[in-house]
Amino acid sequence: MTWIRTCLRNRRFRPGFTLIELLVVIAIIAILIGLLLPAVQKVREAAARSKCSNNLKQLGLAVHGYHDTNGFFPTAGSTDGKPLSSGPFPNGGEGTNWSVYIMPYIEQGAIYNKLTFTGDSGWTDSNTQPNSSAVNNVKLSANTVIPVYRCPSDPHPSLIPEGSNVDGGNTKVTRNSYVAIAGAVDRLDAAGVFRETRNTDSSSWSYDFGTTAWGGLIVPAFSKVTMSTVPDGLSNTMMISEQSDYLYYRDSAGNVTRGGDYDMTSTANGLYRGHPGTYRDQYNTVSQGAKWMDSRGQTFTTIRYRINQKTGWAPATDYVGVSPSRWQSEGANIPLVSGHNNGVNVLVGDGSVRFLTDNTDVLILGRFATRDDGGTFSLGS
Repeated sequence: MTWIRTCLRNRRFRPGFTLIELLVVIAIIAILIGLLLPAVQKVREAAARSKCSNNLKQLGLAVHGYHDTNGFFPTAGSTDGKPLSSGPFPNGGEGTNWSVYIMPYIEQGAIYNKLTFTGDSGWTDSNTQPNSSAVNNVKLSANTVIPVYRCPSDPHPSLIPEGSNVDGGNTKVTRNSYVAIAGAVDRLDAAGVFRETRNTDSSSWSYDFGTTAWGGLIVPAFSKVTMSTVPDGLSNTMMISEQSDYLYYRDSAGNVTRGGDYDMTSTANGLYRGHPGTYRDQYNTVSQGAKWMDSRGQTFTTIRYRINQKTGWAPATDYVGVSPSRWQSEGANIPLVSGHNNGVNVLVGDGSVRFLTDNTDVLILGRFATRDDGGTFSLGS
């Protein structure tokens, strides 16, 4: 008995948690997690926005590199022709866009040096044409993501069907998060202060897709825009920004639905698809934009609406420039949108990158998108 009492006296008891104490601990942990998650999300978004900004800086260097080599800014999209490519141009189809022309300057020279521009570099009338550029070009970059063309916050798929009439979309190519800014729509502000004559009109076969301009820095067709022919100054003219988030439909009953992967965007046809511009003349040269040319937006947009105007779009609505009824992509006036909080990144003509907030006035956007409107504006700090 003495031995038992000694053992009991020397035994150490560990006090346990009561139920109330356990519940308090769980509640504290839940509060801490609730505080931590928003902070983590903010850090991630800050990193994504910074990466997106760095992408645009690289694109700016590439555009300037293209200009240094060729003496003019790349076309936003044009039929294959001189001086964009040397020819010959035996194939029927459409040309390509700015993001293809700058590939040698974003470390994609291995692909670019094998590309051809025989008349159908972005869209082929028939994939059985001998030496089809579209067939050649799509195969060269099949299933390859080009990271500099992808914003980390973009929820769209990185690879999409080729959209160049090569193999029915079985081959996938990079989808761009970035679009060139071709200019702005006449009288885009409520007061009608902004004026612009370089807009497509009802003489365009695709005017139901919206209004396309050619008053910016990177414009459809070929205006031979150079650094020395920008009266407003490169630092006062933007040239590339984002279409890196979904837009939303609102029907007549007020129901809101998210657009699909290929709706309400000008990059739904993949890397190579481009605007036909004003076609080639008898000398195989291409010229500046005209009111009658194609109004569709293909990897570029014309400013008409405010930044991140994502909601309220009626499906299959012509002349608005966002979701035309013929197919609900390639609208000419799809707004600049992003997955970033409260704004979009914008590449300026001088190579700098600005973050424009959602409340940026649309008149300022119009002036910022145009190389020679002569208007003054302030973007703030």
